[in-house]
Amino acid sequence: MQEHKLHLLALSLTKGLGPVSVRNMIAFCGSAKAVFSTPRSKLLRAPGIGSHAITLLKKEQSMQRAEEEWAFCEKAGIKILTYLDPEYPKLLKSIYDAPLILFQKGELNLNAQENLAIVGTRNATDYGLELAAEFATFYARQGINVVSGLAFGIDVAAHKAVLQAGGKTTAVLAHGLHTIYPSLHIRKAKEITEAGALLTEYLGGTEPEAPFFPSRNRIVSGISRAVLVVEAGRKGGALITARSAFEQNRLVYAIPGRVGDAWSEGCNRLIRENIAKLVSHPSEILEDLDIQWQLHEDKSSQLELLLKRTDIVLSPNEQKLLALLDKEDLLLDKLSLLSGIPIPSLNPLLLNMEFKDLVRQLPGKKYR
Repeated sequence: MQEHKLHLLALSLTKGLGPVSVRNMIAFCGSAKAVFSTPRSKLLRAPGIGSHAITLLKKEQSMQRAEEEWAFCEKAGIKILTYLDPEYPKLLKSIYDAPLILFQKGELNLNAQENLAIVGTRNATDYGLELAAEFATFYARQGINVVSGLAFGIDVAAHKAVLQAGGKTTAVLAHGLHTIYPSLHIRKAKEITEAGALLTEYLGGTEPEAPFFPSRNRIVSGISRAVLVVEAGRKGGALITARSAFEQNRLVYAIPGRVGDAWSEGCNRLIRENIAKLVSHPSEILEDLDIQWQLHEDKSSQLELLLKRTDIVLSPNEQKLLALLDKEDLLLDKLSLLSGIPIPSLNPLLLNMEFKDLVRQLPGKKYR
């Protein structure tokens, strides 16, 4: 198995050879290893393989790079999934430009449950963040893996909600697994590896670059049975994901917004162009996919849910503030009055609580 993966990894590392060419070579020769030992004259007879592609094959150089990547993955606890492996996402394998290799951190088997994607703008409104969390929480409680891209805004709101609900979530990244982008989400990424998986097609050491994000989005949609766009502007990655999903024959959904609202324009356009179907409740998507679902009544308050988490330790003042905010959103002045904590001391305390994902600041110095 290791030899098969090493040779396939070596082929994928050969610059100038795309996934389609490599798959054609393997189909013609019988295995990845056989590609390197097949005479050039015979390879020239392979369908869809030109002489230029064959010239690019340099076994020693490619194998050395493959062995280096293998060593990095073993040290970092990263799984290497080839398109020939049973754990490779079956839905993704069906798209024409599926990656030859995926790198995964986390034990989640993407073929073991339903996968739905939730995406949207980085500049999300409070309304959009709440909807992303509501839909993600609903799916987490149905045992569905929620897929997104770990970006600011809608993406990370969906991941956070799933983790808080004790569900499964997968973050598809546009860089190697040696780093996390954005860096503010490093802690969240670690939580995701424990409850789901980080997934990428990029080698360790590959830094995030602008062209990699649209390419990443085809994987977000490719591993999912449906894609939900919560909020999106006129342009952006969420629209690219939606159009990729549409081309991949996935179901696409969008939450409609107010006419003239900048962050609803993309959703409204997807609905108008019949790319996305309007959705107002998470159960509607499951019904379209013929997925059975149950209504889970959560009688726990937000504070009770936070207190159950094992990854945080609350100070007495944090517990006092959360108890107050569990009942209603409060302005800074009123929060200071009710808690008895002076504003000069309250401001840094609230900022630290924001970093710990315990509270969120709303417009007008109000906290939730």
